[in-house]
Amino acid sequence: MQKPFFSGLFFGFFLFFQLLQGQQNTAEISALIFQKTNALRAAKGLPAFQPLDSLNQLAQYHSDNMVSKNFYDHIDPEGLNPVTRAEKLGIQAWRRKGNRFIGIAENIAQVPWFENVLGCGDTRSAEALAECMVEGWKNSPPHYKNILGDYVYLGVGIQFTPKAMGYGTQVFR
Repeated sequence: MQKPFFSGLFFGFFLFFQLLQGQQNTAEISALIFQKTNALRAAKGLPAFQPLDSLNQLAQYHSDNMVSKNFYDHIDPEGLNPVTRAEKLGIQAWRRKGNRFIGIAENIAQVPWFENVLGCGDTRSAEALAECMVEGWKNSPPHYKNILGDYVYLGVGIQFTPKAMGYGTQVFR
């Protein structure tokens, strides 16, 4: 009679450590999202995005905020959009190109770590989760437009809920 208890306990620990592993790989997942996004640009003959620490911080801030405040939107509970959020944090939100200014753009995504995801399959690795997020953006015209847009810099952030839902953010400038 004790075998089912111990096997259930073992399975519970296994699930916990699988979840923990995903949450510890946020830097790896962010780097993979960055690489896969640049691969999409390269396939279209576009220059690669350059990393920018301030945009990474802004993207991570938004992913953290979505998790801690339990929302999923480009507008946060304070009413800030990507540009006003950047300005509030002292991050340059605009870049000049010729006679025009180009503002920050943002992509967000939700992908679970420990589930099979429709259209993605098993996302229980950094590689698979990053691929699923980037493919989702690629298959969404407004998000893909940002990826192929006239931007120079890209910042990426990811955070997980306690129930293993990954919230990814890309910020373009």
